[in-house]
Amino acid sequence: MNHKSLETKFQEMRAKKNNSIEDSFALFDALEVVSIEEMMGRWHGSGFHTGHTMDGALETFNWYGKEFVDSENVHPLVFKSFGKTLFKVNPSLMPVRLATLIPSTNLWPLRFPFLLFRFLFQTSKSKARVRQIEFRGKNTSAMIYDHLPIHDVFKKVNQNTLFGCMDFKGMKQPFFFVLERDVK
Repeated sequence: MNHKSLETKFQEMRAKKNNSIEDSFALFDALEVVSIEEMMGRWHGSGFHTGHTMDGALETFNWYGKEFVDSENVHPLVFKSFGKTLFKVNPSLMPVRLATLIPSTNLWPLRFPFLLFRFLFQTSKSKARVRQIEFRGKNTSAMIYDHLPIHDVFKKVNQNTLFGCMDFKGMKQPFFFVLERDVK
C-alpha cells in the first residue's frame, strides 16, 4: 500500500469504534518507523478503538497527551485541568493495571474527583524516556516508562500524526492510540 492510501486507511479505521486487533496490527506494521528526533515536542492524544477496556479511559480523565522534551525526559501523561491549564501526572500513581481490567465506560464518576485532587498525582519530573527498540520486526521509537513495565511503541502516519501501541507486560490485548503534534 502506498503512503497516501495508508493515511486514508488510518483515518477510516480511526473513525470506527470496533477495529479488530488483527487489522490494527496490519495497519501498524505497514506504517513507517519514527526516529527519536521526530518524537520531540508536545502531542495531543486520542483513542483508536479496538474494544480494549482502556478505550476512552484516558479521555474520561481529560487526557491531553504526551510531551517529549529530549530522549531522557518524557512526560507520558499530560492532562488538561478544568480550564486550559495542562498538568503532568506520575503514571506510577495511577491505577494503570486496573484500567486494563475495568471497562472505561465505568470510570466517568471518577473524572471530577481526579481533576479536583490532581495535586495528589501531579509531577514536574520526567517519568519516561524514548529509545529505538525492535517491535514486530522493525526498529522504531518507543517511550519507556521509568517505573512501570510499559513501552509505548510508535509508527508514523505522517509528520504530525503517530499511531501508538501500548505494550504492557501481562496485558492480554494491546492498546492502540493516536498522537497529533501540537503545531503553534
